[in-house]
Amino acid sequence: MPRCSVVLLLNFVPPYRVALLQALEREVRRLTVLVSTGMEADRSWKTDWRGLDVRVSRSLTLPYRRRHPDGFREDLSTHLSVDMLPRLCALAPDIVISSEFGARTLQACLYRCLAPLLGRRTRFLVWATLSEDSERGRGWARRTLRRLMAKRADGAMTNGESGARYLESIGFAPERIFRVHQSTDLDRFASLHTAARLPREASRAVRLVTVGSLIPRKGLRPFLQHLIAWCETNTDRVLSWRLIGDGPERTALEELLLPANLKLTLIGDVAYEDVPSLMADADLLAFPTLADEWGLVVNEAMAAGLPVLASTRAQATGEMITDGQDGWLFDPTDPVSTETALGRALNTPAASRIAMGDAARQTAARFSHANTARRMIEAIEAVWDQ
Repeated sequence: MPRCSVVLLLNFVPPYRVALLQALEREVRRLTVLVSTGMEADRSWKTDWRGLDVRVSRSLTLPYRRRHPDGFREDLSTHLSVDMLPRLCALAPDIVISSEFGARTLQACLYRCLAPLLGRRTRFLVWATLSEDSERGRGWARRTLRRLMAKRADGAMTNGESGARYLESIGFAPERIFRVHQSTDLDRFASLHTAARLPREASRAVRLVTVGSLIPRKGLRPFLQHLIAWCETNTDRVLSWRLIGDGPERTALEELLLPANLKLTLIGDVAYEDVPSLMADADLLAFPTLADEWGLVVNEAMAAGLPVLASTRAQATGEMITDGQDGWLFDPTDPVSTETALGRALNTPAASRIAMGDAARQTAARFSHANTARRMIEAIEAVWDQ
């Protein structure tokens, strides 16, 4: 296909996605990114688009609360972009890629229907960053609207097999679904050297790190209860758990009574560029999420050479981690599963953890921005040639 113009519709541009969009920009004739907001209010990141053509649309932000079938609640917001359709008409892109399945994607779908009447050849891709766990309990109205959009879309990009199964369930044909994994800037994290995690058998302390918002969905309080129980049983061992991030769960975490051999450190929000250095001296990443459409911190930790004690409720876990090789897997809703995986991870000798970290780094190398951009281009070419 000829080098085409692409318009990408997003909520906002997070810092971990800038390098990927730059890689995509190099492969197309023109890339324009239309966002609903410069930065979401609950994010501590600074806006930095680094030369990308990013334009902020006029939007209404509506907060709402969602209760997941697993019992936790989320305070979320939806952005209603009121001028997306006229902006698309003015830009006249060859390819429209819209993230998620909300109002902006509906306007992209309408543009796809209007384009032939305007004498334009346009293709429309949904960028569905979701999983079966993240979408459970969404409701019949949302599912019905998604089925309608699936009929008009030329294809969908999703981040893994769970996402692909969900897309098939709402009407996408398998040949119109393209696997486009989430990726991170490997160089930023791969610069950490395993020398920072040399075996320390004399102290017998294990250092865990977790990165992310302190919200119920991340499963932090239940996981801390498991750590407390483990430390009370293994009084001769010492654990240190560092949490990087902030949120409404902070107070509840601080109020829990901890045994003397468990140290909890709440770092709070930090700049994205400071995260790698705060991972450098950890022995493993703990990721006890109750539902995540991917879990990019898994990529980051594995790129930094950390094995991952990971929840199976995140799609990154199924796509990246081999149990016992570069991490340990558990179901956070199953106490026995959690306790078993926790015991295996904490009783793994330090030298073996470092070897697992080396294996994790090799796995992470396959999830590069270059590979993700290549898969996006393949999806664009496939729908263009339909």
